[in-house]
Amino acid sequence: MPAFAARLYDNLTSIKGIDRSFEEIADFMVGILPKGRLLDIGTGQGLLIIAISNKNPALDLSGIDTDDSMLAIARQNIRSIKGVDLRIGNIRKTEYADDFFDCIVSAGNFHGWENPAEGLDEIFRILKPGTTAYLFDTHRDYHRKVLRRRLAVYLEDYPFIRKRVLIHFLKRQLRMAYSLPEIEAIIKQTKFRNSYSIREIELGNLPMYVRMELKKE
Repeated sequence: MPAFAARLYDNLTSIKGIDRSFEEIADFMVGILPKGRLLDIGTGQGLLIIAISNKNPALDLSGIDTDDSMLAIARQNIRSIKGVDLRIGNIRKTEYADDFFDCIVSAGNFHGWENPAEGLDEIFRILKPGTTAYLFDTHRDYHRKVLRRRLAVYLEDYPFIRKRVLIHFLKRQLRMAYSLPEIEAIIKQTKFRNSYSIREIELGNLPMYVRMELKKE
């Protein structure tokens, strides 16, 4: 993504409920992992890393993303946070050592992975035994009427053009999202096949999310 496009995306696609979801994911993650190494896959603008660091600065945080323009925004956003390791890379094949991370998280990008089964097997490789990865994403089986009603509340004070852009990007993401059975079928192709759970959840009061819990036994 060109740098100007990355910044335009950053500025135009911020919805209050989605922004709040990062805070809620961060709350969940720091409750799971009080210390250790945490990798954020598809870190984008660095919003989740910032939220997690604010809640637990003792964590050793890393982020990986395929887009150098988005990582440039992330580096600017997290410049006041020391020790964060941001890298360009694809989760299908990384340079991290085996059994390296105490926890791995991904927020809102699983649906865009080129080969999700390969990505999950790479997560298995770099995750320490006995620990769990948590992947949050949208899914296609959401309740459309409830989402429309709640989204309208969030967007009622937005200017018309910004509102239309936000809705466009959100609809595009939801069209790309997997159904719950499709997610399960992907996981069953991987080394997590015998130790996973899939939960429908709400984030930011928006009923369109799923949390995958993938344990390396």
